Amino acid sequence: MTRSVAAAERTARALPYARSWRDLAIAGGFVVLYLLLDRLSYLETIHGIDITPWNPQRGLALAMLIVGGVTYAPLVVLAGLLSSVLLPPVAVPLPAGFIAAVIVAAGYAGAAGVLRSSLRIDPRLHHPRDMVLLIGVTVAAAAAVAAGLVAVYSGFGLIPSDQSTDAALQIWIGDAIGAIVVAPLVLVTLDQPPGWWMRRWPTARAFETLAQWAAIAGALALVVGYHEYRAELFYVLFIPLVWIAARRGLIGASWAVLSIQAGLIGALEYANGSGSAIRTFQLVMFAVATTGLMLGAYVTARQRAADALAASQSRLATILGAARDGVLTVDGAGRIESVNPSVERLFSRPADLLIGRDARDIIDLPRLPAELAATLRLPPDSVAHWELNARHPDGSLFPIEVTVGPFGPGGQERYTLVIRDITRRVDAEVRARAHQSQLARVSRLSLAGEMASALAHELNQPLAAIAAYARGCFRLLRQPEPTKLEEGIQQIVEQAERAADVISRIREFVRSGSVDAAVVAVSDLIEGALAVVAVEARQSGIAIETLVPEDLPNVRADRIQIEQVILNLVRNAMDSVTAARSRPALVTVEAHALTDGMVEILISDTGGGIPDEVAERLFHPFVTTKPGGMGLGLAISRSIVEAHGGELSLVRCSDAGATFAFSLATADRDAS
Repeated sequence: MTRSVAAAERTARALPYARSWRDLAIAGGFVVLYLLLDRLSYLETIHGIDITPWNPQRGLALAMLIVGGVTYAPLVVLAGLLSSVLLPPVAVPLPAGFIAAVIVAAGYAGAAGVLRSSLRIDPRLHHPRDMVLLIGVTVAAAAAVAAGLVAVYSGFGLIPSDQSTDAALQIWIGDAIGAIVVAPLVLVTLDQPPGWWMRRWPTARAFETLAQWAAIAGALALVVGYHEYRAELFYVLFIPLVWIAARRGLIGASWAVLSIQAGLIGALEYANGSGSAIRTFQLVMFAVATTGLMLGAYVTARQRAADALAASQSRLATILGAARDGVLTVDGAGRIESVNPSVERLFSRPADLLIGRDARDIIDLPRLPAELAATLRLPPDSVAHWELNARHPDGSLFPIEVTVGPFGPGGQERYTLVIRDITRRVDAEVRARAHQSQLARVSRLSLAGEMASALAHELNQPLAAIAAYARGCFRLLRQPEPTKLEEGIQQIVEQAERAADVISRIREFVRSGSVDAAVVAVSDLIEGALAVVAVEARQSGIAIETLVPEDLPNVRADRIQIEQVILNLVRNAMDSVTAARSRPALVTVEAHALTDGMVEILISDTGGGIPDEVAERLFHPFVTTKPGGMGLGLAISRSIVEAHGGELSLVRCSDAGATFAFSLATADRDAS
């Protein structure tokens, strides 16, 4: 670890130096390449200075200013000053050379700023618009630079004033064609991946490239024959250029334009062409270059769009292939046009047996998708949902959820159907309804049982008194010959004792009835109970909040009975909140583990609380604070909790609400 940190620190310290060396290398390379291009283009000069038919170094300067910004402007000034000092055969005054270099740097820096900041072109020239703007701004900048250079050279006496127009035209043509040929080539080359020139080409492509270079050489040979010019054949150069641009795009067109331009200049120089002839050919070359570059830009943009479309289709195919939901498309008549693998799995049919069929053969659509969309007036970007039935190959039905969305131009709409198998959800809903029905039934039975228990408790004492009085009467009446009276009273005693015994047995059964316990999660108990009152709570405007830790241990309990306890307590809390008209109207159900292997569940409300005189007898049967209440709910709940080995109590009571708590043994504690 220490070595890694030390290495990282050394790298961080060395990084600024590495960047400095890289910047110096770029600057030095730019200046050297600028001087080299300037020297190679020093042909047919006017008055011995840099007024030549072709100035490719201007294109290099423009490209670097577009990429690097105005930070390269001083380098352009330096390169231009060195060029005026080292290259011209005539002596150029240092002030004139410096001013000329500043004019060149300012002109093309301004052009680069307009292109990047105002016109916001992409330096990678990914769009034909970028190429059009680059050519237009370059021609304008070349004209401005030409005017400034002629003014400087005339002022210092390097060119006669009567020849300034010809000189300005020569500079303009040379700068414009040089920048248009070189700048796009530099920009698109910088956009290529590293090592692109070293990759191995297929044999067919290599032969095609050789044929294209041969076509350029042949066209140049036709245009510039041995010691003669054939201007009428100049447009033969379009043939190889169009071929290369159509096959290779902008990068190929840029190299082809450079090759044609260099070959043309070299051939004319070798044939001792005059400056006027070269300028004439350069004007036509401008048309050839712009045509080839624009064609290459359009081909590259189209290829990039095709690649993007192919990538998008590939991603879409991958997404649809991995999607768990079925996705199919249909036309306006409802005929299936495409399906994803999930549709094949869902309907147990291969794609070739589904495509072309009416969607209503496999889905119980009430109407065609087009009719549905028209009926619902769906806008193009909207969707609609239905729960319908679908058919298995054997004709059996299963429930699905269908989402329909239109796409495509008006009058030729298509529709996407997203299909989800909801069999499990429907089964779960059926089970939930059955569970709630069972819970309600158990609630009624529990209430009836507790009512019997309460009645047994209340009736046991009067029945016992009846039996006692009857025994006393029986003793008093034990006189000679009261036979019939004695027999009747005997029956009264027997029936009273029998009734008391029956009621006692019922009470004992209800009090200590068996518990069908199982291991269950506390969260499941709470969710099951709250599902019963969820709609009632929403209608009453009462919020129910649950706070149950994820790591809470399971408990062993009779699920139906404990859910009934929670349900009773929550309903009492809701009634209290409603009666008090509390704000906020909130019932909170929370649970946490205790230290003795128990789990405690608390139900709190924001109601008006419980009066003290009622709180003391709250768990006794028939004690209630609700008008029309029977006062059996809490008594029922306490007996259920006690049968599970827990306790139910009122732990908080105030004007701001009440909190009930009961405990249950964890499954681990129960096992131990």
